[in-house]
Amino acid sequence: MSYYKMLRDTILSLKEVFYLSPREIWFLSFLEEAGYPLEVVKEGIKEFYLSLPPEKRHKTPLFFSFGKINQLNHQLALRKGREVKIDWKRRYMENLEKIKLYIKKEDIPQEPQNEREAEEKLKHLENLLVKRLWENLSEEEKTKIIRKYSPWRKNEEIFKLMIKHEVLKLYNIKPLSLYVL
Repeated sequence: MSYYKMLRDTILSLKEVFYLSPREIWFLSFLEEAGYPLEVVKEGIKEFYLSLPPEKRHKTPLFFSFGKINQLNHQLALRKGREVKIDWKRRYMENLEKIKLYIKKEDIPQEPQNEREAEEKLKHLENLLVKRLWENLSEEEKTKIIRKYSPWRKNEEIFKLMIKHEVLKLYNIKPLSLYVL
């Protein structure tokens, strides 16, 4: 069952509207395709809309909740990672191996001293990686991606995250993180 079918009633009651726009339905399918856990999406949407004044909820697009969903997803990944007690040094090196074809040796930072620093360095490398991969795409592919996500162009943060996701997907690279397998 799709996220839309499972979350429709919850979202409609939170927003106090009768239907979701095509853009909002597409946003839910994007979250599902990107692998965000259903419970994180549901909780993120709920927390976001409950933080708004009731009179603004029906006017606020669903994709504005993306920041909250991302935050909760990151917290979940950290919690799961701590429960499992991962070997963060090994995971860090595995992530570097995945991207060594795309990143110059001098761009790889010094070895991290702790788990938190390793995660921060991986996020930095992921941003650098996406930038390099984007530069390697043909103009035709870039235009296709930009056109696909053009409805979100006004919200720069979401627009960048969606393009980042699409570029990584094109190259079949999972997000760089100690907590993503």
